[in-house]
Amino acid sequence: MGALGFDTLKELLKFRAGNRADLDAAGASSLNYYGIWINSAYRQLCTQDKVLGLKKNLFFPELMTSGTDTTVDGTAYIDTPSDCLYVEDIFDTTNGRNLDWISWSKYLDYTDRTTAASEGDPTEWTRRGSRIYLHATPGTTGDTITIYYKKLVSDLSGTLTTDIGAEWDDVIIELAAHRMFNWLHEYDKAAKCKEVFLEMAVGLADVYDKEEKDSDESWQPSAAYMPGRR
Repeated sequence: MGALGFDTLKELLKFRAGNRADLDAAGASSLNYYGIWINSAYRQLCTQDKVLGLKKNLFFPELMTSGTDTTVDGTAYIDTPSDCLYVEDIFDTTNGRNLDWISWSKYLDYTDRTTAASEGDPTEWTRRGSRIYLHATPGTTGDTITIYYKKLVSDLSGTLTTDIGAEWDDVIIELAAHRMFNWLHEYDKAAKCKEVFLEMAVGLADVYDKEEKDSDESWQPSAAYMPGRR
């Protein structure tokens, strides 16, 4: 998790704005714009693969999580976790089987999906809104399905810290400052913040890939393309 609490992040952003007090409680609703910009930057950073033209995908191990739901006999779906951004994998824990993703159109092509006689252990899944549809339609109640997914972050408040690593605290401030100066029509400052943000984010974007260096997997071409196979 982050090292700096929400109130501290707001104070640091306020310092970047020259300690402007009018942005602490602006308008009839007394909006704290510093807080709005911090949370907006936090959400953007954690939900977009690429931010501000960044050419690298961003990955946050802390946001990759899992949840479970159970099947109901004759019910074609389980519930998508309420904080799910996207589903990565589905695993039938009860039957020890990884389910394959299919498109929604392919799922609709299965005319047996509403046929009781065709119910059984699911082998495929597809997401539609708040539901994850399974095929075959489950024929038993109580089988545990594990859902591996990337979660959405919640807005910060008070002394709460981010769900991602402390190394991203300064990046969030820089992205929030970019949004702030754009809102204030101080475009030169916004451009500088973007430049600094990109430099910082690029330096962190691939840092977690280093864990893959511990893998003993190696790449080799398919035997079909080896000499003497043609």
